[in-house]
Amino acid sequence: MVAISLAAAGLLWVNWSQSHAVPLFSRIFRKPVDFSRDIRPIFNQNCVACHGGVRQKNGVSFIFREAALGIGKSGRPTIVPGDPDASELMARAASTDPDTRMPYHAPPLPPEQIALLRRWIKEGANWTDHWAFVHPKSQPLPPVRHLDLVRQPLDRFIFARLEQESLEPSPEASKSELLRRVSLDLTGLPPTTEEEAAYLSDSSPKAYEKQVDRLLASPGYGERWASLWLDLARYADTMGYEADRRRPGVWPYRDWVIEAFNRNLPYDQFVITQLAGDLFPNPTFADRIATSFHRQTPNNQEGGTDDEEFRTIAVMDRVATTWSVLNGLTMNCVQCHSHPYDPIRHTDYYKSLAFFNTTNDADLDDDWPFLRVPKDKAHDAEASEIQQEIAQLLRSREASDRAVEEKSTWKPLPIQAAAANEVRALEPSVPELELELSKLKDKKMPPKAKAEAIKDLLDTLAVTKKRLAHAKAIGHPAR
Repeated sequence: MVAISLAAAGLLWVNWSQSHAVPLFSRIFRKPVDFSRDIRPIFNQNCVACHGGVRQKNGVSFIFREAALGIGKSGRPTIVPGDPDASELMARAASTDPDTRMPYHAPPLPPEQIALLRRWIKEGANWTDHWAFVHPKSQPLPPVRHLDLVRQPLDRFIFARLEQESLEPSPEASKSELLRRVSLDLTGLPPTTEEEAAYLSDSSPKAYEKQVDRLLASPGYGERWASLWLDLARYADTMGYEADRRRPGVWPYRDWVIEAFNRNLPYDQFVITQLAGDLFPNPTFADRIATSFHRQTPNNQEGGTDDEEFRTIAVMDRVATTWSVLNGLTMNCVQCHSHPYDPIRHTDYYKSLAFFNTTNDADLDDDWPFLRVPKDKAHDAEASEIQQEIAQLLRSREASDRAVEEKSTWKPLPIQAAAANEVRALEPSVPELELELSKLKDKKMPPKAKAEAIKDLLDTLAVTKKRLAHAKAIGHPAR
């Protein structure tokens, strides 16, 4: 029996049972079901673990609409737009048999979620993109009471929400407060006493704009905002992993980012140069330095590591960084499983991986390949020209060697006997290590790091001398 009662708030309720009540006005005036707001959370919480993008149990997936409208192992279509009774989804969700009900061997969906699914299918099972992929639309400016306080169109939206929440705007900040806020925002530092005094004494209409221009023109602006990008680019002065040793040649990239902010480099050029500056028709030295964006991957220098393993780890890191930093997407989720929110297919990840999987670098001690950057920027052009000439000579030599190899006929020779003696290999090593030790003692570097480096070199020198003495004592090659 249906009992109709008047709620305390003056709304009519239809009481279908002791445990479930639905407002009558919502049945009359309710809006269409929104997939992203109402349905996707149900799928994500209860379904995609088994019926996702990678694991599609019994041929059923709820990640993309075309898959959800397909036919599963049961032979029935999973979802039939406009016909809930013909949809296997509804039959499984509403079943009382624990062996056929979905979610499988889990608590049943609440009645309101089942009703929501049914209504959604009845309305056509419309699928909508994630809100981040929906093109924004211009909205009309809302009416507000405090028109006298509106300075920018955005202010009207803020005041409208304040009025909706019955809140009054905060009092206008003082000049000192404004200067402190903008200084911290643009440079990360509070204003000096002199800067504050100059601003307070400036009564011109453009006094605040002058301060903004001054801060944007200061070196501190680039240093402050570059730090945010460098965090995203996973910049560090060390290599990460194990001993986390210093990466001494990485600082030019840091300086390039700072300078890019300070000279207001357009964002498209800022990004393209970091991704492919070395592929420009005539790349400058700075363009090539900028590509260090994707050389910030960790480097493992432990003994026994596999170069290909860590090269692949670096490639995966570049995929994740490119998508998260430039697109705000966690592409690395679909490396192993379907994405719970973003419409990214499993195969899309490996297409991106294939794009980056063309690099030669690995977990080498010297971070090869690298650029040699002079400390004095006045020599950048000369350094760039010399290194490009060297690279061209190496490419020519490699091509020549390949040509000779292709024309040559190799004849394997049988090995009759073999012997080795370390003397010839170790004798030149001792003076080289002694020379390196001498240079290290005069080198300017942090005392602790210098002491550790000297100790390591002395140990290496002692071991080399001991091996050399042993090889000379034997007097003949080891067989």
